[in-house]
Amino acid sequence: MKRISFFIFLIAFPISTLAQSNRVQIVFLGVFHMGESTDYKQGAITDLLSAERQQQIADVVETLAKYNPDKIFVENTPDAQPYWNNVYKNYLNGFKPADYSAEHNEIYQLGIKLAARVNIPSGVTCINYVQPDLMKGLKTARNKVDTLLSFYTNELEKKRPSYEAYFKANPSVNKSFKDYLARYETWKNLSIKDHLVLLNSEESIRALHYFNITGWMDTNTNGYGAEFTAKEYFRNTKILQNILLSVSPSDRRLLVIIGGGHVQVLRDMLKSHPYFEVVDATTLLK
Repeated sequence: MKRISFFIFLIAFPISTLAQSNRVQIVFLGVFHMGESTDYKQGAITDLLSAERQQQIADVVETLAKYNPDKIFVENTPDAQPYWNNVYKNYLNGFKPADYSAEHNEIYQLGIKLAARVNIPSGVTCINYVQPDLMKGLKTARNKVDTLLSFYTNELEKKRPSYEAYFKANPSVNKSFKDYLARYETWKNLSIKDHLVLLNSEESIRALHYFNITGWMDTNTNGYGAEFTAKEYFRNTKILQNILLSVSPSDRRLLVIIGGGHVQVLRDMLKSHPYFEVVDATTLLK
């Protein structure tokens, strides 16, 4: 029992300590996934490794460096932390990732490069959560709750319609999605900074939240719309939990680099938190 109480104290320590100090600033920078992704539609930037695009990346990194974050959180699961630690170590020693998908990933292009620029010894911190049904390696339950969650999510996924059927049954979602894709196409020739400014605009973040999360409830043709929406909210609560457990008492500024569809729900959950101040990403980029 003493061991359990001590463990709880260690977990609670960073957040409870913040109560005695000024609020911690946190920025959620919505991004397109530059590398591999399981997303239904993949955003992309042409010629990411070209000299022009790499100069644009350097410009974004230099802009974000002015914020001088104490920690940089990225969208990969904690079990991948040793991999990105090694990528960071190699980068500091002048070596690029040998893996194509790693070099094209925003974790490397923005997170790793920014961590080195502002001299964060630990590099980036992985805080993503992947539902048990999405990755075979995560289907092994760690406890009874995970066993039930794994069963529930796998059963729920059997009810998920194809995206084509989803859009056909939900005209409003279909229109929002197609309108967004049309706007996105016009962003591709912009600089990466300008692209990110538009992606992080309130209009963009709202649209991503709608057709990725709450849109499932609009028509609810198969009777599980609320469950699919709740599943997305649950994933984001797990991501936020990973962030909170990684905050140190000395942290004053935090940056979360994450897919744009996560931004609104994460911001909304933290806006009411007494120890954090959510800062608009566009204020950094501009």
